Amino acid sequence: MRINEAIYAYIDSMRAAKGLTLDQIATEARRYGATWTPGFISGMKRNASAASLFNMLILVKSLESLTGESLVLSDLFPGEGDIKLDGGASISREELRKALNGNHFELLGVPPKKMSDDPVIQQINQSLLNSIPSIMAKVSEYLVSTALNGPNEIRNKMVRHSPTLSEQRAANKVNITAPAFAAICLLKYGHFLDDETSQRAGRNASPQKRGRETRGVIEEIDLCLDHMINDGSIYFPTLRDDNSIDPSTLNLAAKYGDIEREQEAYEEMP
Repeated sequence: MRINEAIYAYIDSMRAAKGLTLDQIATEARRYGATWTPGFISGMKRNASAASLFNMLILVKSLESLTGESLVLSDLFPGEGDIKLDGGASISREELRKALNGNHFELLGVPPKKMSDDPVIQQINQSLLNSIPSIMAKVSEYLVSTALNGPNEIRNKMVRHSPTLSEQRAANKVNITAPAFAAICLLKYGHFLDDETSQRAGRNASPQKRGRETRGVIEEIDLCLDHMINDGSIYFPTLRDDNSIDPSTLNLAAKYGDIEREQEAYEEMP
Protein backbone atom coordinates (compact mmCIF):
# COMPACT_ATOMS: atom_id res chain seq x y z
CA MET A 1 0.00 0.00 0.00
CA ARG A 2 1.32 3.43 -0.92
CA ILE A 3 1.37 6.27 1.59
CA ASN A 4 -1.50 8.09 -0.16
CA GLU A 5 -3.69 5.01 0.06
CA ALA A 6 -2.79 4.51 3.72
CA ILE A 7 -3.82 8.07 4.56
CA TYR A 8 -7.10 7.70 2.67
CA ALA A 9 -7.78 4.45 4.55
CA TYR A 10 -7.33 6.35 7.82
CA ILE A 11 -9.69 9.10 6.62
CA ASP A 12 -12.23 6.43 5.71
CA SER A 13 -11.99 4.87 9.16
CA MET A 14 -12.45 8.26 10.84
CA ARG A 15 -15.46 9.04 8.66
CA ALA A 16 -17.06 5.75 9.63
CA ALA A 17 -16.26 6.18 13.32
CA LYS A 18 -17.19 9.87 13.62
CA GLY A 19 -19.83 10.23 10.91
CA LEU A 20 -17.77 12.73 8.90
CA THR A 21 -18.12 13.55 5.21
CA LEU A 22 -15.43 14.42 2.70
CA ASP A 23 -17.03 17.83 2.29
CA GLN A 24 -16.72 18.52 6.02
CA ILE A 25 -13.04 17.56 6.02
CA ALA A 26 -12.31 19.64 2.89
CA THR A 27 -14.14 22.66 4.33
CA GLU A 28 -12.21 22.42 7.60
CA ALA A 29 -8.91 22.05 5.72
CA ARG A 30 -9.58 25.31 3.88
CA ARG A 31 -9.69 27.06 7.26
CA TYR A 32 -6.01 26.15 7.62
CA GLY A 33 -5.00 27.51 4.22
CA ALA A 34 -5.46 24.41 2.07
CA THR A 35 -7.45 24.39 -1.17
CA TRP A 36 -8.93 20.95 -0.70
CA THR A 37 -12.11 19.69 -2.30
CA PRO A 38 -13.86 16.37 -1.70
CA GLY A 39 -12.38 15.25 -5.02
CA PHE A 40 -8.87 16.08 -3.83
CA ILE A 41 -9.30 13.90 -0.75
CA SER A 42 -10.74 10.97 -2.68
CA GLY A 43 -7.83 11.37 -5.11
CA MET A 44 -5.52 10.06 -2.40
CA LYS A 45 -7.10 6.66 -2.84
CA ARG A 46 -6.06 6.69 -6.52
CA ASN A 47 -2.61 8.19 -5.81
CA ALA A 48 -3.80 11.27 -7.70
CA SER A 49 -3.29 13.61 -4.73
CA ALA A 50 0.03 14.08 -2.97
CA ALA A 51 0.52 12.93 0.62
CA SER A 52 2.94 15.76 1.33
CA LEU A 53 3.98 16.79 4.81
CA PHE A 54 1.88 19.93 4.45
CA ASN A 55 -1.21 17.92 3.55
CA MET A 56 -0.66 15.50 6.43
CA LEU A 57 -0.33 18.40 8.89
CA ILE A 58 -3.51 20.00 7.52
CA LEU A 59 -5.36 16.69 7.79
CA VAL A 60 -4.34 16.20 11.43
CA LYS A 61 -5.46 19.73 12.40
CA SER A 62 -8.72 19.37 10.46
CA LEU A 63 -9.59 16.06 12.12
CA GLU A 64 -8.70 17.47 15.52
CA SER A 65 -11.14 20.34 14.97
CA LEU A 66 -13.91 18.07 13.71
CA THR A 67 -13.57 15.35 16.36
CA GLY A 68 -12.31 17.31 19.35
CA GLU A 69 -9.59 14.70 19.83
CA SER A 70 -5.85 15.36 20.06
CA LEU A 71 -3.96 13.78 17.16
CA VAL A 72 -0.33 13.48 16.05
CA LEU A 73 1.10 12.58 12.64
CA SER A 74 1.85 9.00 13.63
CA ASP A 75 -1.87 8.45 14.27
CA LEU A 76 -2.41 8.53 10.50
CA PHE A 77 -0.72 5.13 10.18
CA PRO A 78 -2.26 2.71 12.70
CA GLY A 79 -1.97 -1.06 12.65
CA GLU A 80 0.52 -3.30 10.90
CA GLY A 81 1.76 -3.71 7.34
CA ASP A 82 4.23 -2.05 5.02
CA ILE A 83 4.02 1.31 3.28
CA LYS A 84 5.64 1.74 -0.14
CA LEU A 85 7.80 4.83 -0.54
CA ASP A 86 9.23 6.55 -3.60
CA GLY A 87 12.53 5.16 -4.87
CA GLY A 88 11.66 1.49 -4.38
CA ALA A 89 11.98 1.40 -0.58
CA SER A 90 9.30 0.49 1.95
CA ILE A 91 8.75 1.03 5.64
CA SER A 92 6.62 -0.82 8.14
CA ARG A 93 3.84 1.13 9.81
CA GLU A 94 5.55 0.60 13.16
CA GLU A 95 8.82 2.07 11.87
CA LEU A 96 6.97 4.93 10.17
CA ARG A 97 5.30 5.82 13.45
CA LYS A 98 8.74 5.83 15.09
CA ALA A 99 10.04 8.19 12.41
CA LEU A 100 7.10 10.57 12.75
CA ASN A 101 7.54 10.58 16.52
CA GLY A 102 11.20 11.56 16.17
CA ASN A 103 12.70 8.17 17.00
CA HIS A 104 15.25 5.97 15.21
CA PHE A 105 13.71 3.91 12.41
CA GLU A 106 14.61 1.37 9.73
CA LEU A 107 13.64 1.20 6.06
CA LEU A 108 12.83 -1.99 4.17
CA GLY A 109 14.24 -2.97 0.81
CA VAL A 110 16.41 0.05 0.06
CA PRO A 111 17.84 -0.76 -3.39
CA PRO A 112 21.66 -0.69 -3.56
CA LYS A 113 23.16 2.08 -5.63
CA LYS A 114 24.00 0.82 -9.10
CA MET A 115 27.32 1.56 -10.77
CA SER A 116 25.37 3.09 -13.65
CA ASP A 117 24.11 5.76 -11.23
CA ASP A 118 27.65 7.10 -10.83
CA PRO A 119 27.85 10.50 -12.61
CA VAL A 120 31.27 9.62 -14.06
CA ILE A 121 29.95 6.35 -15.52
CA GLN A 122 26.92 8.18 -16.89
CA GLN A 123 29.17 10.74 -18.57
CA ILE A 124 31.30 8.01 -20.15
CA ASN A 125 28.22 6.14 -21.36
CA GLN A 126 26.79 9.33 -22.84
CA SER A 127 30.04 10.05 -24.66
CA LEU A 128 29.97 6.56 -26.16
CA LEU A 129 26.35 6.96 -27.20
CA ASN A 130 27.11 10.32 -28.80
CA SER A 131 29.91 8.78 -30.87
CA ILE A 132 27.75 6.00 -32.33
CA PRO A 133 25.91 8.10 -34.96
CA SER A 134 29.23 9.46 -36.29
CA ILE A 135 30.79 6.00 -36.53
CA MET A 136 27.77 4.43 -38.20
CA ALA A 137 27.48 7.36 -40.61
CA LYS A 138 31.04 6.66 -41.77
CA VAL A 139 30.26 2.96 -42.09
CA SER A 140 27.17 3.81 -44.17
CA GLU A 141 29.13 6.11 -46.47
CA TYR A 142 31.85 3.51 -46.95
CA LEU A 143 29.45 0.70 -47.80
CA VAL A 144 27.63 2.75 -50.44
CA SER A 145 30.93 3.97 -51.89
CA THR A 146 32.30 0.42 -52.01
CA ALA A 147 29.26 -0.85 -53.90
CA LEU A 148 29.30 2.07 -56.34
CA ASN A 149 32.99 1.54 -57.02
CA GLY A 150 32.76 -2.23 -57.25
CA PRO A 151 32.54 -4.47 -60.31
CA ASN A 152 30.20 -3.32 -63.08
CA GLU A 153 27.44 -5.75 -62.13
CA ILE A 154 27.41 -4.57 -58.52
CA ARG A 155 27.71 -0.90 -59.47
CA ASN A 156 24.88 -1.06 -62.01
CA LYS A 157 22.54 -2.80 -59.57
CA MET A 158 23.32 -0.24 -56.88
CA VAL A 159 22.78 2.74 -59.17
CA ARG A 160 19.36 1.49 -60.30
CA HIS A 161 18.15 0.44 -56.85
CA SER A 162 15.94 2.44 -54.50
CA PRO A 163 15.79 1.12 -50.91
CA THR A 164 12.61 -0.80 -50.17
CA LEU A 165 10.46 -0.39 -47.08
CA SER A 166 11.89 -3.60 -45.61
CA GLU A 167 15.44 -2.28 -46.14
CA GLN A 168 14.53 0.99 -44.45
CA ARG A 169 13.16 -0.87 -41.44
CA ALA A 170 16.15 -3.19 -41.31
CA ALA A 171 18.55 -0.25 -41.55
CA ASN A 172 16.95 1.34 -38.50
CA LYS A 173 17.57 -1.84 -36.52
CA VAL A 174 21.32 -1.84 -37.21
CA ASN A 175 21.82 1.95 -37.14
CA ILE A 176 22.94 2.50 -40.72
CA THR A 177 21.25 4.23 -43.65
CA ALA A 178 18.84 2.39 -45.93
CA PRO A 179 21.17 2.74 -48.99
CA ALA A 180 23.99 1.33 -46.86
CA PHE A 181 21.88 -1.66 -45.85
CA ALA A 182 21.03 -2.27 -49.50
CA ALA A 183 24.73 -1.97 -50.34
CA ILE A 184 25.95 -4.43 -47.72
CA CYS A 185 23.29 -6.96 -48.78
CA LEU A 186 24.42 -6.58 -52.37
CA LEU A 187 28.08 -6.95 -51.43
CA LYS A 188 27.49 -9.93 -49.16
CA TYR A 189 24.84 -11.87 -51.08
CA GLY A 190 24.98 -10.51 -54.62
CA HIS A 191 21.42 -9.18 -54.39
CA PHE A 192 19.23 -7.06 -52.15
CA LEU A 193 17.32 -7.90 -48.97
CA ASP A 194 13.95 -8.81 -50.51
CA ASP A 195 15.58 -11.10 -53.06
CA GLU A 196 17.73 -12.80 -50.43
CA THR A 197 14.72 -13.30 -48.16
CA SER A 198 12.62 -14.73 -51.01
CA GLN A 199 15.40 -17.10 -52.00
CA ARG A 200 15.78 -18.41 -48.46
CA ALA A 201 12.07 -18.70 -47.75
CA GLY A 202 11.21 -20.38 -51.04
CA ARG A 203 8.26 -19.97 -53.35
CA ASN A 204 4.80 -19.51 -51.82
CA ALA A 205 6.33 -19.04 -48.35
CA SER A 206 4.06 -17.78 -45.60
CA PRO A 207 4.53 -14.25 -44.24
CA GLN A 208 5.73 -15.80 -40.99
CA LYS A 209 8.49 -17.74 -42.74
CA ARG A 210 9.53 -14.69 -44.75
CA GLY A 211 9.64 -12.73 -41.52
CA ARG A 212 11.91 -15.30 -39.89
CA GLU A 213 14.24 -15.28 -42.87
CA THR A 214 14.33 -11.47 -42.89
CA ARG A 215 15.29 -11.44 -39.22
CA GLY A 216 18.01 -13.97 -39.98
CA VAL A 217 19.49 -11.75 -42.68
CA ILE A 218 19.37 -8.71 -40.38
CA GLU A 219 21.23 -10.65 -37.68
CA GLU A 220 23.91 -11.67 -40.19
CA ILE A 221 24.30 -8.07 -41.37
CA ASP A 222 24.52 -6.87 -37.79
CA LEU A 223 27.34 -9.35 -37.10
CA CYS A 224 29.02 -8.27 -40.31
CA LEU A 225 28.95 -4.62 -39.24
CA ASP A 226 30.24 -5.51 -35.80
CA HIS A 227 33.11 -7.39 -37.40
CA MET A 228 33.93 -4.42 -39.65
CA ILE A 229 34.09 -2.01 -36.74
CA ASN A 230 35.93 -4.22 -34.27
CA ASP A 231 38.17 -6.42 -36.42
CA GLY A 232 39.07 -4.07 -39.25
CA SER A 233 38.44 -6.10 -42.40
CA ILE A 234 35.78 -8.28 -43.96
CA TYR A 235 35.48 -10.55 -46.99
CA PHE A 236 32.81 -9.82 -49.60
CA PRO A 237 32.61 -12.53 -52.31
CA THR A 238 31.11 -10.11 -54.84
CA LEU A 239 34.28 -8.00 -55.04
CA ARG A 240 36.48 -9.71 -57.60
CA ASP A 241 39.52 -7.44 -57.57
CA ASP A 242 39.91 -6.85 -53.85
CA ASN A 243 37.95 -9.20 -51.66
CA SER A 244 39.04 -7.59 -48.42
CA ILE A 245 37.58 -4.32 -47.23
CA ASP A 246 39.81 -2.49 -44.81
CA PRO A 247 37.75 0.00 -42.81
CA SER A 248 40.92 1.62 -41.45
CA THR A 249 40.07 4.36 -43.94
CA LEU A 250 37.08 4.97 -41.71
CA ASN A 251 39.36 5.56 -38.73
CA LEU A 252 37.38 2.83 -36.95
CA ALA A 253 39.36 -0.31 -36.22
CA ALA A 254 42.69 1.39 -35.69
CA LYS A 255 41.06 4.07 -33.61
CA TYR A 256 40.03 1.44 -31.13
CA GLY A 257 43.49 -0.18 -31.22
CA ASP A 258 42.47 -3.74 -32.08
CA ILE A 259 46.08 -4.67 -32.77
CA GLU A 260 49.34 -2.81 -32.33
CA ARG A 261 49.94 -2.42 -36.08
CA GLU A 262 46.53 -0.82 -36.58
CA GLN A 263 47.05 1.51 -33.65
CA GLU A 264 50.42 2.65 -35.00
CA ALA A 265 48.95 3.21 -38.45
CA TYR A 266 46.16 5.29 -36.98
CA GLU A 267 48.55 7.44 -34.96
CA GLU A 268 50.63 8.12 -38.07
CA MET A 269 47.61 9.35 -40.04
CA PRO A 270 47.54 13.13 -40.70
